[in-house]
Amino acid sequence: MTAARLALSSLLHQPGRTAVSVVGTAFAVVLVFMQLGFLGAVETTATQLYDKLQFDVLVTSGEYIDLSRPGRLSRDTLARLTAVEGVADVHPLSIGQAYWKNPTDDPVKGKRRWALTVLGVPPGDLDRVFRPPGQGGIFATADEQAAKQAALGRIGEVLFDELSRADFGKPALMPPGTRTEMNGQAITLAGYFRAGTGFNYTGLLLTNERTFADTIGFPPDQVSFGLVTATPGQSPEELKQRVMAGLNGVSVKAFTRDEIGRKERDYWVNRTALGQFFLFGVVLAITVGGIFIYQMMVADIKKHLPEYATLKAMGYQFGYLFRVVVWQAVYLSIAGYVLGLAGGLLLYELARGAAQLPIGMTWERVGVVLALAVGMCVASGLLAVRKVKTADPADLF
Repeated sequence: MTAARLALSSLLHQPGRTAVSVVGTAFAVVLVFMQLGFLGAVETTATQLYDKLQFDVLVTSGEYIDLSRPGRLSRDTLARLTAVEGVADVHPLSIGQAYWKNPTDDPVKGKRRWALTVLGVPPGDLDRVFRPPGQGGIFATADEQAAKQAALGRIGEVLFDELSRADFGKPALMPPGTRTEMNGQAITLAGYFRAGTGFNYTGLLLTNERTFADTIGFPPDQVSFGLVTATPGQSPEELKQRVMAGLNGVSVKAFTRDEIGRKERDYWVNRTALGQFFLFGVVLAITVGGIFIYQMMVADIKKHLPEYATLKAMGYQFGYLFRVVVWQAVYLSIAGYVLGLAGGLLLYELARGAAQLPIGMTWERVGVVLALAVGMCVASGLLAVRKVKTADPADLF
């Protein structure tokens, strides 16, 4: 009998004990899936807004730290950019925080004030600040974008991200025309867009620059970002260098799209407690799972020491018994992985619905967790197999 077949027969001989081992492995797999899923959501949401914007080079204040702390640029600085060779267009974007009053009659969240993020754009530049519909923009069609652009031109009107947390009010209960307050000032909900929220902000509003300045208290001669579009054939990296040279003496920073993406992901994953927490969670889940499997396999080997001793007495070498234990670990890892994958998919779906996080399964994650599960179980088996050496045929008599 081959070692693989004997290992399978041994596991099936005690279905109860095997089921416990499989469930324990699956629990560790689910933990790893969830921690990696949350970590992936941190990475995705770190650049989520930037992914919606239309730019080749992003110009920020020299005080820029991250999206929530961008610093301020003067409009005169942006005006200087138009004279830089290779610059096709420059559009301002402002970002700030405000308290939004939930206008619904929800018994728990209605009429309460919640902090959210507000974007201020020139109404006529809406189609140039954000990517076009169908190409990662915030509107589904060009007609919808044109209608929202017209609405955004009216003072005191805002657009609401329908993917915001339910704390701010459910879109079904807030039709266009709903009156509410932002920072204590009356505003009108003109409609919706779709951008998505995450760990750095849970609600998003879009309004014109005049309303933004009036409600946020933002100086009208300053902005948060300059969205620079390159002329055809112009390299973003070369344009970035020209932009910095053209603004010599001004405290600014410039990033290509790839650079700002890497910077934000690095900040949220490696420099915040949130990212470190999920990284630690992955390590902890693997450690806990490995310890559990090791204990189960050691207990199983101790219980079957007479059988292993009999195999030795029959002439089977330790190498054969070693392969039996390793195959048991492989079978447990595969069974636990399949069960854990199903549990992970279910929990991902619940997380998307309840927390509205951009969490989802990827083929890369499927492969990584499979490798981790097999490695975890095989490593535990390799540690436990030392107990087989203690099986002495003399103890049978």
